[in-house]
Amino acid sequence: MSSVKEYKCLNCSAPLTFDPTSGKWKCHHCFSVFSKDELDEKNEDVSSENLDDDSELDSYRCSSCGAELIADKTTSATFCIYCKSSAIIKQRLSGQFKPKYVIPFKLTKDNAKSIYRTWIQKKLFAPSIFKRDDEIDKITGIYAPFWLFDCLAKGNTRGEGKKIRTWRSGDYEYTETKYYYVEREGNLSYEKIPVDASTKLDDKFMNMIEPYDYKELEDFSMHYMSGFMAERYDVEKEESQKVMKKRVEEFVNSRLNETISGYSSYLKHSSNTQLNDVEIDYALMPVYLIIDSYKDKKHMFLINGQTGKVVGETPIDHKKQILFFLGISLGVFILSVLGGAFIA
Repeated sequence: MSSVKEYKCLNCSAPLTFDPTSGKWKCHHCFSVFSKDELDEKNEDVSSENLDDDSELDSYRCSSCGAELIADKTTSATFCIYCKSSAIIKQRLSGQFKPKYVIPFKLTKDNAKSIYRTWIQKKLFAPSIFKRDDEIDKITGIYAPFWLFDCLAKGNTRGEGKKIRTWRSGDYEYTETKYYYVEREGNLSYEKIPVDASTKLDDKFMNMIEPYDYKELEDFSMHYMSGFMAERYDVEKEESQKVMKKRVEEFVNSRLNETISGYSSYLKHSSNTQLNDVEIDYALMPVYLIIDSYKDKKHMFLINGQTGKVVGETPIDHKKQILFFLGISLGVFILSVLGGAFIA
């Protein structure tokens, strides 16, 4: 099996690192900057065409929590991004896990730290540890695994609609109720429905950091991983397809329900969605991840590495909360006393 090779500087042969801001590769030794086309032209042996399914990727398995992460040779895996353990063992991983697509990082680590710091500072009762610079510095860029689904969907819904009309005539009020059999049917096509392919990443949060802009979707190349880590999928496509089907059913039902109008009320009796021509691709999406512990419980925060959207749930530091309300109560008491003194 062939090994994945890294981009080398054309001027000094030092390893290059992908820069999300410019979309180019930078040399931190002589400060040269190169585009992918320039590097591929000079380094045909490391072009993406040579990264076939039989290539090998480097992986790191945490001995504490079992997370298995993919990383290139320039990445320093000094701690596990999930449990913060330093016990990480380097292994080889077969290229059968090579994705088809990747969306490269658009935000740098400094961008992500700034975005997270601004976001967490607004969480008034969040524990102070979540706001410490040494914790924020541990934010990690990781390519998260996704299955992308294309499909054709045929949906229908049936139910009963009511039209109610009320009027008065003399001393009497009349109500007329008409019942209608309502049916809607439609064919819809969907492209690249994303489904989180990692059990380590919270599905709720992974859904919340969507959407990604697929206009920036690229053919997979290990070179985009320079300076980042990536997790291989551990949710099989068959299992993910069940999740995708539920999402499509929700999409289809929502679209069909939008066409039902003009009734005083509508009661759905049944609905059905059939999927055809399902196609599946494996892709990596950019995510910045930080995990903090508070009272022996881990809390995950995610930043979309392309758009900067932040998601996560902060616990409440009840001491902060009590002190805050005590401060407000004391302030109100002082103002009331002083205000009364001035009035008197």
